Amino acid sequence: MGRSLSADRLTRIGWNPHMLRRRMETSLPNGVCIRPSFRIRALMVALLVGTGWPARANDSAAELSIGGLQFVRTNEVAMESENLSIGLDRISVRYQFANVTAKPVTLTVAFPLPDIDLSEAENIALPSNDPINFVDFETRVDGSPAPLTVDQRAMVGNRDVSALLRELKLPLLPIGGREIRVSDLPAATRTRLVDDGLMMPAGMSDNGRQQYAPGWVIKTSAVRQQVFPPMRTVTVEHQYRPSVGSSPDTILRPSLRRSSALGQQVARYRKEYCVQDTFLAELDKRAGSNQTNSANLQERRISYVLKTGANWAGPIRSFKLTIDPGGNDRLVSFCPGRLKASSASGNTLEYTANDFKPDADLKILVIGTF
Repeated sequence: MGRSLSADRLTRIGWNPHMLRRRMETSLPNGVCIRPSFRIRALMVALLVGTGWPARANDSAAELSIGGLQFVRTNEVAMESENLSIGLDRISVRYQFANVTAKPVTLTVAFPLPDIDLSEAENIALPSNDPINFVDFETRVDGSPAPLTVDQRAMVGNRDVSALLRELKLPLLPIGGREIRVSDLPAATRTRLVDDGLMMPAGMSDNGRQQYAPGWVIKTSAVRQQVFPPMRTVTVEHQYRPSVGSSPDTILRPSLRRSSALGQQVARYRKEYCVQDTFLAELDKRAGSNQTNSANLQERRISYVLKTGANWAGPIRSFKLTIDPGGNDRLVSFCPGRLKASSASGNTLEYTANDFKPDADLKILVIGTF
């Protein structure tokens, strides 16, 4: 059946009317088109125009939730320290592990890249055009490069369609210069892709022709084996480019925040990012009372999977988080949980904790001019 968008998804991709139409006007395989009711679509467009929210295509992008290295759960290796630095252009992590046993311990190390649903890929912020390592990740162990073996598969439901795509000489992850132009494919190839469920109806063109978009999901995993010598500390460093969600305005700006139609989404923002009244007061000073976004404020959003740091023999003995918003005029909000603010240098924010056991992931909101 046709694909639908939740209110949560609409907000995360920026409530773009062009994208609303493209995603909501999805056709059934038999040619019957499912469209949102006129009343719903009119409400969306009127709200966007009335609040001054930009109505241009591809202005907004949703972030992918990525984290650090993951290891199998063990009581034989302890994490002595974790130094996590999050910026808009780079995430880096420095771990120190200690084997607490008298024998070598070998663990599987994984860097899980998030699944990419190609039916929504145009709205996702991909940091790199590399179709395999699309976040440009690098790993070092005790200062030496430690590459991970990457496995990538294309899935439709539980069916692996990687071999079929390779047979048809089509890329598994069609980004950058590898994008698939469906209209340029041979008719037999296009028909086979549609019949096998790899191409999904994506609305009608201006001249009334059926359009299609890739409908498979990319699953990427990067793994290696790491040996921890007995009674010795091993330093693992890891960095990559984050997937940063962006919007050309912010739903927390006064004229948008006070709209009853956006009340549920504003409440979600306040909960997910622990937005305080002091944060909103400072935002209001910068935004002013204009209906339009005359201060040119924008949003950036980063999601970081932190809970996997709880897989060790005991808690993380020393944890440090540094957030660099990239400018001292930018506002930052997130839920620190048990982390306590410490001294910061320049425009960075620093938080620390001892005997830290992560019980929640990080969602960081940055508002300012970019």
